[in-house]
Amino acid sequence: MFSTTGTTGIASGRVRRTSVVSGLLLMLLVAAGLVGPQRAAADEGTTITIGQPGHITLTAPRTVAPGAEALLDLSYTNTSDRRIETAPLTITFAPEADSSLDAGRLSWWSPDPEGHTRAVTGDTTSRTVTVDWRDFDPGDTNRTVIYLPFKTTASGQVPLHATLTENFADGPVTTDLGSLTINAIPPVADLAVSLAASPRGLGVAYATFTATVTNRGPAAATAARLRFTYPAGFAQPAASGCAVDTGARTVTCDLGALPAGGSVTKSLGLHTQLLVISTRLTVTARRLDSTPADTQPANDTASATCSAITGLLVIC
Repeated sequence: MFSTTGTTGIASGRVRRTSVVSGLLLMLLVAAGLVGPQRAAADEGTTITIGQPGHITLTAPRTVAPGAEALLDLSYTNTSDRRIETAPLTITFAPEADSSLDAGRLSWWSPDPEGHTRAVTGDTTSRTVTVDWRDFDPGDTNRTVIYLPFKTTASGQVPLHATLTENFADGPVTTDLGSLTINAIPPVADLAVSLAASPRGLGVAYATFTATVTNRGPAAATAARLRFTYPAGFAQPAASGCAVDTGARTVTCDLGALPAGGSVTKSLGLHTQLLVISTRLTVTARRLDSTPADTQPANDTASATCSAITGLLVIC
């Protein structure tokens, strides 16, 4: 939704001009760096820009994590020799953006003491955000920053298109600024697997293998599965909440969602076969699949090896 009060609405202004005095005060505070959003500007490698540099630009981040805000940084300059009464900028989102945007909480900020930015308006039905820019003399410039929240379940691409209409005394001039796509680079969640085995002593015929899966990010994993594989020397697998296939000697565990920086453990218990004698009974745990993509396969698999002398002695 683009508005919490209906199909259209005006987003909250984080800073607005209320008088000439407050405008002058704001200008001084902006110059001193005491007001405005306390957010680090995205560097060139993490932003994408459309528009005509020197006239108008719309800069957006390449990727936005679920639950975070997309910072749309807009700059406009009247490069004509005539006064412009209004210059509305319309940002139109593609239908696939509905699954990711949480624009009902959209807000904006402008360091403009002249009040060129009058409002930022969203429309749910048309999937648009309109920036109401007004009263530009030749050479006047303005910056407006929009904070566009993404849903915590956001996934997929968010395409947008921008159009500027400049209204002169003798009529409007419309400029198609072009398109860009936020999250054009697919999000990545690197899941790393480690495996520990016990007992580490003598006199037991049962071993427990505990796999730890850690999401190293940068994105959250919305789904993931882990698979244990065990050799013929082990039997009677037990793993709570996991699917056991004794024929294939595999145990598959659903890990569910895993936030960046989070971890989850799954354990597999195994008995040794009565007559087995082996110095290498190796159990392997590996990431079976996950969403979004994991581009670091080197840490997807871990193994632990035990030794067994009949079913009466296991050493891990």
